[in-house]
Amino acid sequence: MQRLLAWLDHRLGIVTLARASLLDKHPPRGIGFLRTLGFAALVVLALQFLSGIALAFHYVPSAELAYDSIRAFEQDVPYGTLVRSLHHFGASAFVVCAALHMLRVYFTGAYKRPREFTWLTGIVLLTLVLGFGFTGYLLPWDQKAYFATKVGTEIAGKAPVVGEFVRTALNGGDEVGPPTLTRFYVIHVVLLPLGLLGVLLVHLALIQRHGVAPPGLPVDQAGAKGPPYFPHHVFKEVLVGMLVAGALFWLASRYRAPLEAVAEPSDTKYQPRPDWYFLGLFQLLKYFHGPWETVGTLWLPTLALAGAVLLPFVDRNPERRLARRPLAAALGLGFVAAVGVLTWLGWRDAPHNEAVLEYPLGLTPQERHGYMLVRRSNCTDCHQHVTKDGRKIGERQHDAPNLEKLDRSVDEVAAILEDPQEAIGSEDMPDYAHLSLEDRRAIGIYLKTLR
Repeated sequence: MQRLLAWLDHRLGIVTLARASLLDKHPPRGIGFLRTLGFAALVVLALQFLSGIALAFHYVPSAELAYDSIRAFEQDVPYGTLVRSLHHFGASAFVVCAALHMLRVYFTGAYKRPREFTWLTGIVLLTLVLGFGFTGYLLPWDQKAYFATKVGTEIAGKAPVVGEFVRTALNGGDEVGPPTLTRFYVIHVVLLPLGLLGVLLVHLALIQRHGVAPPGLPVDQAGAKGPPYFPHHVFKEVLVGMLVAGALFWLASRYRAPLEAVAEPSDTKYQPRPDWYFLGLFQLLKYFHGPWETVGTLWLPTLALAGAVLLPFVDRNPERRLARRPLAAALGLGFVAAVGVLTWLGWRDAPHNEAVLEYPLGLTPQERHGYMLVRRSNCTDCHQHVTKDGRKIGERQHDAPNLEKLDRSVDEVAAILEDPQEAIGSEDMPDYAHLSLEDRRAIGIYLKTLR
């Protein structure tokens, strides 16, 4: 083994690198568990990559099959539900760990010289993490995915000069549609991972070069050396990493990742809400209207980002202790409070969207077409449907029969839809003569699946 390691070290230098990174490295004294948040984010990132690869093997990035491929993955692939739930909750955990790590760096003054570029690469990493969240929730192609993405791309279109170009480039056209799904998929699984890995390598290299900032000491004071990085601090990082991974697996095994009904662009009643980490920005939009809309959508977020970028170059106070940085403490606490309050208000204001019909896997193209027509025609405004597990969808009006109890042939359904007064003597039911015979028959074929 020693000869093998010597041979590998002579060619690759891995033993020397490991010794310099683990055994020969002595972090400053006083390093506690708060310094493990970055490693926790790395653990979550590894789980996201592994679960994402598993999903990518089965996912079909097309508007016709994306939704069904997700449902088939959960239903037919062993532990598919667990893997997708792990990826879903891992996205939130990734944002939480990365944001807490950035806040720890800010409040401990670890961004000060000579670690300015370590801070800047951290900002880029957090931006990429949010990019993963934005591009990822379109991929299931359900109601939330479609309409939240539509709101997001419209916000991007409000940017001056380049806004319309960015919106069209993201959408692949004027509106969110099949090209949008393909582009978001490529961004999510190719471009963002490449960018993240590249910036992450630079970030880790800068950490190796400058080390950990000594807690509580002014700039340029190294402080007393603590025990070796391995095994003392490594033990803390591994412990926190195991706790975070264990919590994610527990959440994924106990709670299922949400999946709403398949996207229906013509649904005008659906009220979208993004994932929780964008709720603050979404809530901010409610306070700016008309010509002031770009203040909430662009200028305030840009101002916050510019302030974070300029921070290590503007803050010339050599002190790192928070009590000796009153202005930085006030600004940081104010920012956290503002984001927290906006997020809470956005969460509290979440709408209650009506449940819509779901269709089973394996429908024929004609049955699927009939399902979409039933939703577009708002049939559940008058007809109720009771699912096998007892859930009630829609409201029953004017003694209209339940959809699962409508024992009519396909041709009879087509005739009723064309002229309900002549076919069944109903004056309450509107006619759907504007639909072609093929469309009306497709509705009848789909209604048979409910029975």
